[in-house]
Amino acid sequence: MLELDKATLARLIEEKKPERVLVNCPPGILVKCIEIVSSMAEEYGFEVIFSGEPCYGICDLAENEAFTLDVDLSIHIGHSASSGIIGRSTYLIEAYDDVDVIPVLKNALERCLIEYKRLGLCSIGPHLHKLEEAKSFLESKYFEVFVGDEVPPLKKGQIFGCNFSTCTKIASRVDAFIFVGSSRFHAIGLYNSLEKPVIMLDPYTREVVSVEKEALAIKKRLIFNFYKATEAQKIGIIVGLKEGQYRIEEAFHLYKELKKVGRKAIMIAMREITNDKLNEFRDIEAFIETACPRIGEDFFDKPVISLEYGHKLIEYLKRDKS
Repeated sequence: MLELDKATLARLIEEKKPERVLVNCPPGILVKCIEIVSSMAEEYGFEVIFSGEPCYGICDLAENEAFTLDVDLSIHIGHSASSGIIGRSTYLIEAYDDVDVIPVLKNALERCLIEYKRLGLCSIGPHLHKLEEAKSFLESKYFEVFVGDEVPPLKKGQIFGCNFSTCTKIASRVDAFIFVGSSRFHAIGLYNSLEKPVIMLDPYTREVVSVEKEALAIKKRLIFNFYKATEAQKIGIIVGLKEGQYRIEEAFHLYKELKKVGRKAIMIAMREITNDKLNEFRDIEAFIETACPRIGEDFFDKPVISLEYGHKLIEYLKRDKS
């Protein structure tokens, strides 16, 4: 069962004594957040507003909304980082899940772990406190187990969908990575980042999944979209408006470089990047999005490539032009 860190939340409220609070959280825990924070609002006597916008990570804050709503305190619940404060002034409140991880580890032993001797362990916020238990269990079965040290903003053993630095540090020492959690998104990102076997252990369903096939299919689609983008004459460059995804300088750099190689570039600003929104730009043939490096993995009618692939596109077009 998922539990919020109510003690830290209460200490924060007592310290800041806010009159108005904005709460931002992932949709999966919104109902629990409303229940807990509404109760605290009555107890401590503050007004509370819950953001109805999507929330995918610590890059997805609500600080602009906090300014507009004139709140005293902005709280982001459900995502964690090595620091308790993120952005300009957003406080992070963690959510923990006490689901038992041992049953799925036992399933993995029976199904696939026998192939490996040295394992890297990682997870996301709700399960990080279970990694030491998982490590001890695997070591008792004679595996050599590594957990990557803290690399801010990542905690020890933590990965984000766009940041795998804790695993990069131990990649040369492991045969495979064990991701504890139910997010294929994170597991696939880890595989495509380090190109080592990644086994996802879902503690809820006790499912054991190798993500290699899915990860390679996504990488193939990304490469296909890159080469389709090389054929485009008019390219949209998307600036993400979310606080942690705002890269205006990088976007304008791509804009200038594309013009140098004879492409027409159009600057576009978006908070949520969706297929329907992009299809409104009917004469644009491809897009480079500078917001989240994983957005291009979604299905779009036109090629959408990341900032990294955008730089590769410039290099490709320069060579082609010469």
